[in-house]
Amino acid sequence: MMTRRRLVVDDLKQRIAAGELRAGERLPSMVALCERYGVSDITVRAALKELESLGFVEARRRSG
Repeated sequence: MMTRRRLVVDDLKQRIAAGELRAGERLPSMVALCERYGVSDITVRAALKELESLGFVEARRRSG
């Protein structure tokens, strides 16, 4: 059974690979991601942290 975090990570990786989310662009807001996946902000934060550690996204503090 896949965790909700894993589903978010896998979908975002797929969207990045497909070019739907491009390098240098901002990801959708935390609220939008929570609504899209039907998960809590804690789950989305964990998924984004994992994607950052894998090199798929780059966190830019204080950029909104």
